[in-house]
Amino acid sequence: MLNILISGGSDGLGKAIATKLTPANKVIILSHNQEKLKNVSKEIGCDFVLADVTDYSSLAAAVKTVLEKYQEINVLINSAGIWMEGNLEDNDINQIQEVLSVNTLGTIFLTKAVLPSMKSHQQGRIINIISQDGLNAKENRSIYSASKWAITGFTKCLQKDLVKDKIGVMGIYPGLLKTGLFEKQGATRNLDTALDPTEIASIVEYVINLSSDVLIPDISIKNINNPNNMNDSGSPQIGLDLNPDMITPQTGIPQTTPASITPVASPITPGVIDITPGASTSDDLHPEKIENITPVAAVPTPAEAVISENPVTDTGIHLADVVPAPLSDTSLPGPISASPPAAEEAASISVELPPASPINPLHEDPDLVNLSK
Repeated sequence: MLNILISGGSDGLGKAIATKLTPANKVIILSHNQEKLKNVSKEIGCDFVLADVTDYSSLAAAVKTVLEKYQEINVLINSAGIWMEGNLEDNDINQIQEVLSVNTLGTIFLTKAVLPSMKSHQQGRIINIISQDGLNAKENRSIYSASKWAITGFTKCLQKDLVKDKIGVMGIYPGLLKTGLFEKQGATRNLDTALDPTEIASIVEYVINLSSDVLIPDISIKNINNPNNMNDSGSPQIGLDLNPDMITPQTGIPQTTPASITPVASPITPGVIDITPGASTSDDLHPEKIENITPVAAVPTPAEAVISENPVTDTGIHLADVVPAPLSDTSLPGPISASPPAAEEAASISVELPPASPINPLHEDPDLVNLSK
């Protein structure tokens, strides 16, 4: 048997939850309407305490009274709430303050008043009855939605803050309910496809009887016959919804590709050598086999090609062995030229190369040469 404190327990969803839980638990309903509290208490056989959820001092005194009688509060259910709709510029400033005070501050104040006792016992469960309007944005309800979105954030943060104290916090997000929520504020709704409050009460009963080690962070509840509630909303998520078409790739800047994700075979433009370690190219750009790649010693010279009418014949390796022969298409850029490592007292090597393009190919298309290692 659990000691359960329910705000807004004299009416609507709060009353339905109190009715469901009273037979097997010690239920205390809290409200500012003493007459309703007495009537519901007599009707379903629960206890009650008078308090104003917008006044922290009133709530703190009520919680103290409950603890003096029951020693601890095992479950807190924040169910008090009022409705408001309309365009922001048309909303009365006093009504705006009332909605935020009841829906938002009332939940925060009562939770603050109960927490010290729960922490001292290293156990407890807090259930915040929020709304689908705490997940979605809909027209003509900016203030009501703001009051509920605030509790969504409040709930998510408390889940992280209180886990070390073994206190489970969850949010329940019901859709349209068959209650008097709208009539109290002079609004009307077709409730034919609205949820029955007893269905929500059954879910609450299931949750509070779970092991204290089990936490269900969020429950979103809808009626499948109500098209207005059947959208993509679910548990609250925070993230970025990016449209790929909004992202324009950069051009003209060499991109470094890690070797671990370098494609096994990538198309290489003829006349350009891919020097990425492990990269493969077409057969006509690389020799089939190189037996000896030891460079011939040479006198230090600038890294440039020396053109000669009579190429030197030698048994060592030459640039002609590793640089593909020029293609018939003379419009393509020439190969990359280089000199082997130098040593003292050695002759320079002359290699016949095709005329070099006035612009280094690296400057024409820097993305064609991959320099990652």
